[in-house]
Amino acid sequence: MRVKTADLKNHLSKYLRRVRETGESITICDRDKPVAILSSLPADAAGAVEDRKWLDERERLLKKAKELGIRITVPTRRPRPMREIFGEPPVAPDGRTDIKTIDLIRGGRDY
Repeated sequence: MRVKTADLKNHLSKYLRRVRETGESITICDRDKPVAILSSLPADAAGAVEDRKWLDERERLLKKAKELGIRITVPTRRPRPMREIFGEPPVAPDGRTDIKTIDLIRGGRDY
């Protein structure tokens, strides 16, 4: 389906609903020349549910903060776990991960 930019601007919600319900892609044209495609995102069932849970929790937190008169910022995406960012902590040959062992592994280097 091809849609002119003016028609898209005037009826955006109608086209978004159509894309969401049918999965059909819409080609957006400016002066009869294609410039963009409006299509649905790939459905990742587990990710979509987790994202929805996070967005619901975010809205709840923002609402509660507003009631209490507190200004907070909550990210729109779920933060990645620290282990995913930094990896697993170093483990000594005997399996310990306490700070002295970590200092021994570093060899006195200050990171």
